[in-house]
Amino acid sequence: MHIRPATSADLTGITRLFFATVNKVNSKDYSAEHIQAWAEAALDQEYWQAKVSELYFWVAESADAELLGFISLTPEGYLDHIFVHDQHQHEGIASALLTTLEAKAHELNLQKIDSDVSITAKPFFDQQGYIVEKENRKEWKGLVFINYRMSKVL
Repeated sequence: MHIRPATSADLTGITRLFFATVNKVNSKDYSAEHIQAWAEAALDQEYWQAKVSELYFWVAESADAELLGFISLTPEGYLDHIFVHDQHQHEGIASALLTTLEAKAHELNLQKIDSDVSITAKPFFDQQGYIVEKENRKEWKGLVFINYRMSKVL
């Protein structure tokens, strides 16, 4: 596995991976209506282009260039996205991506990383030393999504 900065050429792979992961992995913790609303974000190419252009954004890929996952960080220390391919869960990809992100956070002299973490991702973040600050109830597209504001002091 190789981790590198994302480029515009990765957008199709990023949005496909996002769509598949939300549908196949997050569906165990969210309703069909939630999944449909959430997965529709894959269609917004301008959103993803802006994220790749404006954030610290990395992709993990296999030796044969298959996209395995991605992660992003704002300059202020907000972990904006972390998704791993639905066929490659529990292979250490998320941990490797998070290690890359945390190294960048140290380089930027950030004191803390914050994220709004899905129900699905919460156990992973618990294992990585992140602490729940509060439960969020966010309304989006007429639905209430539950997630958790989690943080880690560096």
